[in-house]
Amino acid sequence: MTYAPRRTELDALLVSEARAKGARLRERFTVTGLIVHDGRVAGVLGTGPDGPAGLHARVVVGADGRNSTVARLVRSPVLEDRGVLARSLYGYWTGVAERGVRVVFRGRRGISLWPTNGDLTVVSLVFPPEEAPGPGRSALDEFYMSSLSEVAEVGQALAGADLVWRPRSAAVRNARRRAHGPGWVLAGDAGHHKDPVSAQGISDAFADAAVLADALDAGLSGSAGLDEALAGYAATRDAQRLAAFSYTCEQAELRPFTAEFLDDLARTAADERAVEAFVNGFVGCDAPSDAGWLGESH
Repeated sequence: MTYAPRRTELDALLVSEARAKGARLRERFTVTGLIVHDGRVAGVLGTGPDGPAGLHARVVVGADGRNSTVARLVRSPVLEDRGVLARSLYGYWTGVAERGVRVVFRGRRGISLWPTNGDLTVVSLVFPPEEAPGPGRSALDEFYMSSLSEVAEVGQALAGADLVWRPRSAAVRNARRRAHGPGWVLAGDAGHHKDPVSAQGISDAFADAAVLADALDAGLSGSAGLDEALAGYAATRDAQRLAAFSYTCEQAELRPFTAEFLDDLARTAADERAVEAFVNGFVGCDAPSDAGWLGESH
């Protein structure tokens, strides 16, 4: 199945599970520096409610998002940077009659409707940077609402629905960094982030966590050298991500689909197994019933 959980719900669930497994969480703690011994990262420096503190560790994991403090402090080099290829506006709606997932493309704009927590639906608008509205909050609001209303099936799905919060904007750089070094490693968006048009960010983060957990277990238990284990994690990450990274960047440019692509898509839609493989490769789904998100393209 496909999911679009709100971060307020997902993060609370992850924190609860981590604590139940014995993890110690320091809230409102800001990392300000690194502890380095003989050229190797050996912990972090930071400050929190109890004042400054130094935390020692054999490995520092940077899982702190695309503006990663850990990546900045270790000066992890950017291996590839394709910049911002698309912008988006998204808002939360209540009372949406259509409960399934819908994705619609019109010209170089894409609109998606995803059910989420609290009987809400997150409705996203993706568009090229050059089509961005003028400055000001009201210009963004008007652009968002008018773009949704121009697509008949979207307007129908939102008939009688209410926008709960004003739309928020996002523009994500498509880039990947070196994933590891002496005493440090990056996971999730800290080391690799791409446009949300492919909706893979959190799925990628979970996949990174699973592979990294095995690597850390091997490196810290002594069954493999720590640096060797982290290098193996980085190689696996790149092998899992590079093709999807390139494909996402292509889709984020929001160019009209070619006749060849539409022919391939039509053939895929006629084959249940091909549909499952396509959806799984694009958004990490594993159920052919989720193929309804394919929507329409014109």
